[in-house]
Amino acid sequence: MQAKEDDTWITCAESRALEVTVTGLTQGKEYFFRVSAVNEKGKSEPKSLLAPVIVKDSSTGPIINLLSNTFSVKAGSDLKIDVPFKGVPPPTAAWKKDGTLVKETSRVNVHTSDTISQLVIRDATRIDVGAYEVTLSNSAGTTSAEISVNVFERPGPPSEISVDDVSADFVCLSWQTPYYTGGCEINNYVVEKRETSSTIWQTVSATVARTSIKISRLTQGTEYEFHVAAENRYGKSSFVESEHVVAQYPFKPPGPPTNLHVVQASKSVMVIAWSKPDSDGGSPVIGYHIECKDQSSILWTKLNRSQVTDNQYKVTSVEEGLIYEFRISAENVAGVGPCSKTSEPVAARDLCDPPSNLTVTNITTTTVSLSWDKPKYDGGAKIIGYIVERKELPDSCWLKCNFTNLLETFFEVTGLTEGEQYDFRVIAKNSAELFSTPSETTGPVTVQHDVEPPQIILEDKYRQVVVVKAGDLLRIDADISGRPNPTVYWLKNGRNIGTKGRVEITVTKTHTSLLIKESVRKDSGQYTLTLQNACGTMSKAVSCQVLDRPGPPAGPLEISGLTAEKCTLSWGPPHETGGAEILYYIVEKCETSRVSWTLVYGDMMATTCKIMKLLKGNEYLFRVKAVNKYGEGETLESEPIKALDPYTNPSPPTDVEVTSATNDTMTVCWKRPASDGGSRISGYIIEKREKHGVRWVRVNKKPVYDLRVKASCLHEGSEYEFRVFAENAAGLSEPSVPCPLTLAEDPKFLPSPPAKPTVVDTSRSSITLSWNKPLFDGGAAVTGYKVEHRKSTEEDWTVGIHNTDKTELTVAGLTTGAEYVFIVRAINKVGISEPSPETDPEVVMEREETPRFDISPEMRKTLLVKDGSSFTLTVPFQGKPAPTVSWDKADVDLRIRGLINVTSSLTSIAVEQATRDDSGKYTVKLQNAAGCASLTLGVRVLDSPGPPSHITVKDVTKNSATVTWDIPENEGGASVKSYLVDIRDISRTGWTRLTDKCRRLSYKVSDLEEGGIYFFRITGENEYGVGVPAETKEGTKMTDTTDWETNPGA
Repeated sequence: MQAKEDDTWITCAESRALEVTVTGLTQGKEYFFRVSAVNEKGKSEPKSLLAPVIVKDSSTGPIINLLSNTFSVKAGSDLKIDVPFKGVPPPTAAWKKDGTLVKETSRVNVHTSDTISQLVIRDATRIDVGAYEVTLSNSAGTTSAEISVNVFERPGPPSEISVDDVSADFVCLSWQTPYYTGGCEINNYVVEKRETSSTIWQTVSATVARTSIKISRLTQGTEYEFHVAAENRYGKSSFVESEHVVAQYPFKPPGPPTNLHVVQASKSVMVIAWSKPDSDGGSPVIGYHIECKDQSSILWTKLNRSQVTDNQYKVTSVEEGLIYEFRISAENVAGVGPCSKTSEPVAARDLCDPPSNLTVTNITTTTVSLSWDKPKYDGGAKIIGYIVERKELPDSCWLKCNFTNLLETFFEVTGLTEGEQYDFRVIAKNSAELFSTPSETTGPVTVQHDVEPPQIILEDKYRQVVVVKAGDLLRIDADISGRPNPTVYWLKNGRNIGTKGRVEITVTKTHTSLLIKESVRKDSGQYTLTLQNACGTMSKAVSCQVLDRPGPPAGPLEISGLTAEKCTLSWGPPHETGGAEILYYIVEKCETSRVSWTLVYGDMMATTCKIMKLLKGNEYLFRVKAVNKYGEGETLESEPIKALDPYTNPSPPTDVEVTSATNDTMTVCWKRPASDGGSRISGYIIEKREKHGVRWVRVNKKPVYDLRVKASCLHEGSEYEFRVFAENAAGLSEPSVPCPLTLAEDPKFLPSPPAKPTVVDTSRSSITLSWNKPLFDGGAAVTGYKVEHRKSTEEDWTVGIHNTDKTELTVAGLTTGAEYVFIVRAINKVGISEPSPETDPEVVMEREETPRFDISPEMRKTLLVKDGSSFTLTVPFQGKPAPTVSWDKADVDLRIRGLINVTSSLTSIAVEQATRDDSGKYTVKLQNAAGCASLTLGVRVLDSPGPPSHITVKDVTKNSATVTWDIPENEGGASVKSYLVDIRDISRTGWTRLTDKCRRLSYKVSDLEEGGIYFFRITGENEYGVGVPAETKEGTKMTDTTDWETNPGA
């Protein structure tokens, strides 16, 4: 080195490293440094540091280089937490746990050097779990780091166990998760039960995944106690016990039914009804029990064999004349409730019918005279009187008019008020003291002078169409009334008719009739009877149909499409069908120079037909007649017509114009010719010509039948004109006037706005939209979309993106918790469309979705895997936020046995070299803040069987023994079809095969040496091969005793 003011270089240090610290320098002074390399040959040229170095304090604040902030340890193990750091001068370290300084003990120690601070915890327990903080300080500053420590052990017991529901055969329990989970996720819960009269606990389930369970198959009336323990991968917690619970229904039998009454009574049937009980005891009523008794009896008889579910019951086992009482009881799951109150006594007798045909016979200013007919049925007892009631309209009640027994069927009601309106009815009474229901009322009757509007009473048969055959008598009868006597008018189809010829009309004060003798088809129609007096007018219509041969078809008989050889006839159906369906028509023709008619069609079903093979220049007549089931009708005849071609060439089409154009097509439209020349237009021919062209070119190869055509294969930017020819049977017309020149180019319009956008997702700072393309692109392809948004409380729009070619967009940078609306505009080469409808207001927030699996039914089937091969279970899923995933299999740590892969939407487990032990159920669990889900998949490895179990030797004699065993716990994917049995003498090392086709679970071995000691070996075999053998652990000595001996030393 060399001081700035000094010219002499001084060797300040020698080192084998590439870094050296120079000491003994003066603070604030500048120095130059250079370095030379030295080997055994000497020293190299020096390399100088370009700039001088000023000696000053270079202290720096502490910096922590911590790779992980979370440390985990199994309970009982030691935990070392190393915190590397840098700092000049070396900083001091202070450790805190949950805000309190860590006290060093024989179990907890802190070691700090210049570059690392170490916390050592021996025999970690639950109290060591928490948040630790290490703070480093020196003269240049202070820094700290937080460290989380987790200790894995058995969880604490569940909390708050409660009985949620109790019934006769089940109990529903629920509990809360343990306050301490042992540092890892709870795998399942173990639930046990015991009867309070017993000390033995029985396992209900050892694999409960949720914090609730329904325990079934309990004994009604028995008292139970339950307890629950939590279990994680490190063991099972202590149990927490529930209160004592008795298995019984939580409800009582229902109360008595109410409002029991007899709805209907007759000599053979009674109908009773009731209302539901005021209390169902907590369980729905499942049926009712009905009892009855004679009023003079004390014994109740049950009527229904099965439960009655309706609130009404029909009793058929009654005897005429007896008086009955009824009572009802309701039943639910808990049992039958108390009986209802007894119903009122009711006699088993028929009610008599009400009086009929109640009419007003006379009215004065104070009285109304009534008459009626006796009831049609007297209820099995003689009618002994009537009760007449009146009601003053509109809101009065019914009052009795006769206060003595009335035997006659007429009565004069007196003491009425002139001008008031009344309604009247009559009730019959028979000798059984039973009253009928009231008769039909008279309707409003005004007490005034005897004036009555006309009335017409027709029999019910006149409400339908009156049908008579031709030649029979047509008769219509009607009863009439009215004061003063009304004038009678008969009309047919709106025209007055009177007695004339076949028509005869009779009229009396109360009756009128219309008679038509020897009716014919023309007598069909609507007949109207009209009555008229000073009080008004009344009319009623009757439709009549006379069944006869049909009338002539509806004319005129039109002739169209006339040529020299053919024509077309058309006509209408007959107005008078004769009351039957038209079966067909008969068509005939006749030349005017002849007298005879020629049949053309004898069974024409339509009302139009073609006449062929006419002779040119001849004059023809045509006629048509209809036929129904009654015969042939009258004919309809045409005017004479000559067979000549009536057409010429059509006039040219008019108003030719181009209605739409693109860069290579145009749509040409026109109107029909003013004249078709007398022949139907058979088609149109279109020609085109370019602006500077001379020759017309045909557009369509085949005739066009429509009034428009699409011309294609045009040259973009060229101008075209079009003309059209019409064609009929006579030939082509003159060409139309050409349309104006039209340029071949695409139309240019703005696109229509997109449909209302939809919000498909939200997060804390973004919203994702989607929308559909506009219905109309303006004739040019949509090149992009512009998205704008604003807060619901603001009016100014902000552009989310100026141009995107997708129909979905995530708008980021939004304010959490704010409410936004969005619009979308479509863009083509013409410009930007109008905005779409606004979205519904949407709040910017993180969405939560419960985890769920996206698997097909095929994946739920058991997976078959060959022995030694590999398999992978892949499970796609959804959920927000992304759920945590765990794989479980009974008695297997899948993290060691398989390779587990997890992404945000997919998880899989891969197992290499599969064996029979890999068969079983694999459970994958998902959990996030919104909930959890689990899925179980089955795997069966097709392998040879495992070792048989429970090998025993019994029935030992001097020279024989019987070996028994159970099927292997793991049959290897297929049932064991046979077993291999081997034997070995204790003095030998090799096995001898006894049989390889034993199909039972026992085998008797004979011809053994007395006193010999033998070992036995059993091996299962299935379709995939010979499995793992199992052998007896001790030798069996051949002795003539029932208890076989073993050689302890064998």
